Amino acid sequence: IIHVPTGEVRALVGSPDYRESESGQVNCATASRSPGSALKPFIYALAFERGLATPSAVVADIPLSLGSWRPENFSRTFEGLVSVRDALVRSLNVPAVQLVRELAPEAVLAVLKSLGLSTLDRSAREYGLSIAVGTCEVTLLDLAAAYACLAREGLFLPPRLETQEPPPVPRRIFSAA
Repeated sequence: IIHVPTGEVRALVGSPDYRESESGQVNCATASRSPGSALKPFIYALAFERGLATPSAVVADIPLSLGSWRPENFSRTFEGLVSVRDALVRSLNVPAVQLVRELAPEAVLAVLKSLGLSTLDRSAREYGLSIAVGTCEVTLLDLAAAYACLAREGLFLPPRLETQEPPPVPRRIFSAA
């Protein structure tokens, strides 16, 4: 749990039982894992910033072939024409992939790194368009700090485990709008 105004970590549970011999002493909050669709809000925010989308704009959720890759939704169905708002709310994959294509993977990777996702250590070319569906690894702690940026109306603060020092000056990533 991150205190949004300061970036201070108020609670962190790394494993269900610290005393568990096989997995208890692995801090899952700082371990790298696939984010799945959790990066999509940042892709949409960047698209809003760049004027490539608005919540009410209509996008197509239809079959897409990118070489041998054919992204599909969890439901394995396609919704046709939907608003950007619905595409995000329903976590539709094709519209998010199309946005990464329009924005360029380099721009998406740059904004994700600016949000403190420090485990993104490969090139944008290696991640490619599939970064939209979480083909990378991030930590839960970094992801929570990135989401706090959205709650802070676009201002980023790194997560702080030690709170004796005053918080750093927030960095603007997205406009408040």
